Amino acid sequence: RRADKTVRELVKESTEKTRVYTLGQLIHNTLHTEELKNLGVTTISFDDVEKVFLSDPETPMTVVIRTHGIPKQQFEFLQELAKSNTNFTVVDATCPFVKKIHNIAVENTNDETCFLLFADKDHPETIGTISYAKGDKLVFNTLDELKAYDFGNKLPILCAQTTQNLVEFKKIKKFLKKLCTNAKIFDTICSVTENRQNEATKIAEKSDLMIVIGGHESSNTRKLFDLCSNVCPTFWIESVADLQTDFPDNAKCVGITAGASTPDGIITEV
Repeated sequence: RRADKTVRELVKESTEKTRVYTLGQLIHNTLHTEELKNLGVTTISFDDVEKVFLSDPETPMTVVIRTHGIPKQQFEFLQELAKSNTNFTVVDATCPFVKKIHNIAVENTNDETCFLLFADKDHPETIGTISYAKGDKLVFNTLDELKAYDFGNKLPILCAQTTQNLVEFKKIKKFLKKLCTNAKIFDTICSVTENRQNEATKIAEKSDLMIVIGGHESSNTRKLFDLCSNVCPTFWIESVADLQTDFPDNAKCVGITAGASTPDGIITEV
């Protein structure tokens, strides 16, 4: 919501000539991306930023960094580009919870540490976060992966992607505490994700069927779907257009939850 408001205000304040871009999808929701496109906001990749700007350096260009954040090297490059060109502006809409992990990595890692990140390897947030860590690094998605890793005499620094599974992270923390008493463990699953996962599980326990609303690229929506599926039959939809109501005969009570990146309007429609 914070990032969305930032972009909409930029569009309102910009002149007709100003070009507004988001670096990748602002949030992982296709319908939201399409809505921003209709307002004149273009999604762009990092590799194309310099090329697009230099094709017309006289026209003001604003690039908004997506909520998931970007790698350290890319962030520094954009800042340098903005310093040397008055028509190029960078607006950082990285989620504060993600920024917090970047700072933890910067302040707590060195050649004597091993940064352990419980995360989805290919997720943009993960790619950005791991770039801030110094020394040895491991991105893992299961407890078994962590158990198989040998970090030798390095001090473990444990964090989690902000939208990871809370139940699994508790198991991982318990294992690491037993393995290494001086490990540094940071609870970096964001409070919104934590509350939503807890609430979704409680709703699923009282329901015959669950509907989870959110983009199929959304990490936190996938976690909600997985959690609810373990409790009762669960449908994952992106919008009301995907909703089919041919429910099983025993589905007298239907629960609804949504990913953090699902716009309020879509939830209301469903």
